[in-house]
Amino acid sequence: MIRWLTRYVRLYFIQAWFAYRSLFSWSTPFNYFVSKFGFSFFALIYFVFIGQFVGLSDPLYIVLGNILMIPATNGVSGISLTVGNERQFGALSYLLGSPAPRAPLFLGRGFFHILDNFITVSVALPVAILLFHYDASQANFPLVMLCVLITSFTTSGMGFIMGSISLVNRDGWMITSTLSLALYILVGVNFPVTALPGWLQSVSYSLPMTRGILAARMALVGSGWDSIASLILGEVLIGMLYIAVGYGMFLVLERRSLVNGSLDSL
Repeated sequence: MIRWLTRYVRLYFIQAWFAYRSLFSWSTPFNYFVSKFGFSFFALIYFVFIGQFVGLSDPLYIVLGNILMIPATNGVSGISLTVGNERQFGALSYLLGSPAPRAPLFLGRGFFHILDNFITVSVALPVAILLFHYDASQANFPLVMLCVLITSFTTSGMGFIMGSISLVNRDGWMITSTLSLALYILVGVNFPVTALPGWLQSVSYSLPMTRGILAARMALVGSGWDSIASLILGEVLIGMLYIAVGYGMFLVLERRSLVNGSLDSL
């Protein structure tokens, strides 16, 4: 059992490292900074101005929501590209021909995205608190960071699903981009989920991030573990379900490729 677990863990981090090198080793600090903060910053400013236009006097709800949204933007798009590009760059057939277990090969591609999301939010959140003069004297920062870490993990499941779709669909990136933008409406980033119609609220609570963002907001105003425990547990369960679905889709597509070679055709 120990040997089996050690092998899986070793393969997981090896795949994580190679996925990281393929995506970031060629990048420069400027490109990295722009890719991490550029879109999020301008989206934040855009929604703040819209909020002021409709009479919102306090922009902090939108500011904090957009910062907490970073894991979804990076996790969904980044992991989807990481998985989907294996086919585009001709590496998928070599992975499928490997005798290594599929779980660490597939799931390892999300590790550095999860870590990167956590670090990005950990940097952006204190900066926003200082710039917008948010009174964080009552904030429970250890719980806030726990919420950010869990949310970074749970959004990876949606990235795995979209990555699997990208393996068999030429328009996978378009679907991923549309979903990423839809999350700004559905998960309570710029306005409370309760402002949505009833059926959309049901959709919202079936997605990763909704409970995580709500729990982080509550921790920022001083709520303790007892107040957010149910939200955190629900977020973890939703995230694990999405990861399982994404991995299951990959296994189904692999079996399909063995029959008709569909994953090698562009």
